[in-house]
Amino acid sequence: MYREIKCKNCRKVLFHEMQCKHLFINAHHVPLTRSSDGCATTEQNNLFLNEEYLPDWITIRIETEKWSKGRLNCPYCDSRVGGFDFVSGAKCTCSIYVLPSIHIIKSKVDLMKEY
Repeated sequence: MYREIKCKNCRKVLFHEMQCKHLFINAHHVPLTRSSDGCATTEQNNLFLNEEYLPDWITIRIETEKWSKGRLNCPYCDSRVGGFDFVSGAKCTCSIYVLPSIHIIKSKVDLMKEY
């Protein structure tokens, strides 16, 4: 699991340790732990977020777009860090599960892992 997640552009913390424990899920909607099983190729590039534990800055952005489709930008520097799509319902690579609607792009953030 992660200690914190920072924007790669401005290096400010987007998610802290307490949020990381409940916020992230895998492509099969299972809480993310060290032993979680999901679709490795889908999860290789994205972190999926649990809709029940969203930080305020993400909730505001989703509500602004009326729970449809859009980008998630860093609340500090406005660079893109992820997105959301409540319209399409894309399936993961195993073709069994529908992907979670909200994701963070791993290449756009710094993942500070637990030791």
